[in-house]
Amino acid sequence: MRNGIRTVLLLLGDIIMLFGAFLIMLRLAFPESLSREVIDSHLLPFLIVFVIWLFVFFLFNLYETELIKPTIPNLKMIGLASMIAIAASTILFYIIPSFSIQPKTNLAIFSVVFVLIFITWRRIFYNIFARYFQKNIAFIIDQNKDSRSVGEIKNYIATYPQSGFYVLGTYSSLHEFMNKKDTTPVDTLIVSKNSLEGTKNLTSIYNNVKNILDLTYAYENILGKIPVDSIDEIWFLHNVESTSSTSHDTVTYLLDKLVAFVVLIITFPILVIVALLIGVGDRGPIFYTQNRVGKGGKIFKLYKFRSMVVQSELNGAVWAGKNDNRITSIGKIIRKLHIDEIPQMINILKGELALVGPRPERPEFVHQLENTIPHYPLRHIIRPGFTGWAQIKYRYANTIEDSKEKFEYDLYYIKNRNIFMDLGIILRTIQIIFTH
Repeated sequence: MRNGIRTVLLLLGDIIMLFGAFLIMLRLAFPESLSREVIDSHLLPFLIVFVIWLFVFFLFNLYETELIKPTIPNLKMIGLASMIAIAASTILFYIIPSFSIQPKTNLAIFSVVFVLIFITWRRIFYNIFARYFQKNIAFIIDQNKDSRSVGEIKNYIATYPQSGFYVLGTYSSLHEFMNKKDTTPVDTLIVSKNSLEGTKNLTSIYNNVKNILDLTYAYENILGKIPVDSIDEIWFLHNVESTSSTSHDTVTYLLDKLVAFVVLIITFPILVIVALLIGVGDRGPIFYTQNRVGKGGKIFKLYKFRSMVVQSELNGAVWAGKNDNRITSIGKIIRKLHIDEIPQMINILKGELALVGPRPERPEFVHQLENTIPHYPLRHIIRPGFTGWAQIKYRYANTIEDSKEKFEYDLYYIKNRNIFMDLGIILRTIQIIFTH
């Protein structure tokens, strides 16, 4: 049910808007002397500008269709992305002066025009897909067991009407669905295994419904996570392949080490400065090592720059809060800039950590979570990650319920991971670092 058609349409629309802004800019800048020579002299540099704008927008996650909703935070994101794209484009013109055009005037005209028609286009896109081209869906569920999963799907659809779904109703049995009074055709019927009464009645509705989906599959494809309460060990046997010798793991293992080495080399001057500031700040240890649970349940030492006061956990391990008073003044800065995480590149070089995967948790918390969350030990069948699908999709976890939801995202990653998904997670992580 999740597909890239809307994203492709969004991208094609942006490209058309770029060329439209380009033509408007030429008409405004050269009202009486627009010639083929003028067009040719501007085309190459502005094609490069187009690539810059599209790359920045991708980096800022503006091709995630959930984020085209016309809200103030989204407009702020567009504004920030546009300022960065304008700055990068201006630098380009001055680095390559052989373009022999007037960047100050022409680029300013282009940028203003493009931002205006871009915002208008995004609003049109939202209105079209929030009102039209929607699939009518209905649910047949066990109200006692499936209410949470269905409630999340309904809440998502209500929050993001541009997702393309419209909920017709929720029924407790196939019999109730077959006798519904609403005659509006159902495009997709989502059925939970807990509500099935037998295949006879299920077969009888295939002529009236275009598509029938299992609730677990629908939940996964709409929300990008897997309902941990609705799966069992058989689900894992069918959906999660062995990870001991896959090509994905082999390729990423080598790429992870290369990226980690490059990051440490590039950031070395910053690391030295941060180390000095931490050491001078309270004369405590520069690094903080912490036991974490890795692949196969193996314990390893995770490296970070120390951002909390010395002996911050004398009374035992506790989840860090957003405004934790144990964080030092230097710690607040390096946490905000995510610099405290860079020493984890050492863990990647040692093979204990991957660039992308479920974030490693502390043994004290793992023991508690394994006794509370179904199937939780299975997140350890792959190497944990520096970043992950759960990190970009969900807020910081500081409760068991938060950890349960993050685990659902981890399961989605374990099932669907591939090199392109990893790349998308890394780019999204970079965007988060620069915008949060």
